Amino acid sequence: MKYFIIILLSCLLYASPEASGKNHRRRGEPRTEVGLMNNVLGCLQYKDTVSYFNLFPPFDTLWRMVMHNPDHSPEAVKELNELKEHPESLLAFDPYYNRSIMARFCQILQKGEDSGIHWNSIVMQRYELYKEPITSKTLIGYDHIAPERFKGYIFVRDLLGRLTFCISITEIQKIEGYFFGGQILNILEASTIDQYMNKEQAERKYFLDLAENNKNDSLKEDSIKNGLVDTTRAKTDTPASVKIVNLLSIPPPPPDDDKSRNRKEVIDRKYYEGKFDEEIPVKLFVRYMRSPKSSDEIIYDGLYKFGDQVNYVKLNITRKPGGQWTMEDDPPVGVLELELKDKVYTGSWTNVETQDGYDAELKQTDIPQKKLEQLDNMLETGHMGSVAEDLVPQKKEKAKPKVQDQNNDEGY
Repeated sequence: MKYFIIILLSCLLYASPEASGKNHRRRGEPRTEVGLMNNVLGCLQYKDTVSYFNLFPPFDTLWRMVMHNPDHSPEAVKELNELKEHPESLLAFDPYYNRSIMARFCQILQKGEDSGIHWNSIVMQRYELYKEPITSKTLIGYDHIAPERFKGYIFVRDLLGRLTFCISITEIQKIEGYFFGGQILNILEASTIDQYMNKEQAERKYFLDLAENNKNDSLKEDSIKNGLVDTTRAKTDTPASVKIVNLLSIPPPPPDDDKSRNRKEVIDRKYYEGKFDEEIPVKLFVRYMRSPKSSDEIIYDGLYKFGDQVNYVKLNITRKPGGQWTMEDDPPVGVLELELKDKVYTGSWTNVETQDGYDAELKQTDIPQKKLEQLDNMLETGHMGSVAEDLVPQKKEKAKPKVQDQNNDEGY
């Protein structure tokens, strides 16, 4: 039987479109994992199945490297002989034979759209990769072909929908100095790995419960047919039929907090620059959002920093019916009371403890879209500076205020 499998795979090898006496062609494969991550992201952005197919090493290349490996040490020879006993295990890395690789890619594209993602507007936020050890006995010796294998997570930001998604990925392989592979497994709306794991667990439980309910309904129908259940009672006792949903359209798992249940729609963002008492530089970011309770109600939040601050501070913002804006630090240290006219905020900043006050004037200013997105992301993730005691603006050294270059602001 073993020799039959080897003969069969040899026939597949010569029938492969990658065969005909040619080595695996170089398609500009990346030499770093960063390059491969960008290639995977590009395939998702443009729904490019052909380019995604070409990210993977073909079977004939892998088999050639097994048969003609340069490592002739006794240990390597022994382990490669083990791999030669199971050549079929290499087929799992080639999408030409392992059709599930491309099928999952298409499923992820559809599932992402069903979840509200706009593929053409995604950007990579970050990725986290981990070494993937060989756990299968049939792959013993494969580390002589791919000495480095990784799995992990890619976090992407949908700029149009303003949502963050996590994509799980596996079988990233470094072969002869180049990076190949990247089998996409799943996608869920999540900004951390823990959040992704919790939602994936809830998703898995949902399908298990769905399968169990379907199984129970089937058993009950069989009982009714066999006269084991009173059909008059069955109409009321039998639970409602569970709708079979497409695996590509997975309903969202239970939300993990109230914030996800009451998502606010951001409708505008504005950025201002100015000074306190005409000497302390100030930067202000204000978001306009539609309230989840009423589509006619507008609510606000924002960020600001002044003086020597490195990080922004979150603001709780309210607007009174008369047009006055109140912006309080979170946690409360100072409060801004402003009026907006002709794109200019004027008013005062007051220390809540000492009641020291400063005149404020802030003008609306244009900044690059990327910086607006960074400020927006601070509010979304909560990753921002906290108010410290030395951040209260002082009037000392009025002649030489310490101001960062506004054209090279590291605080964004």
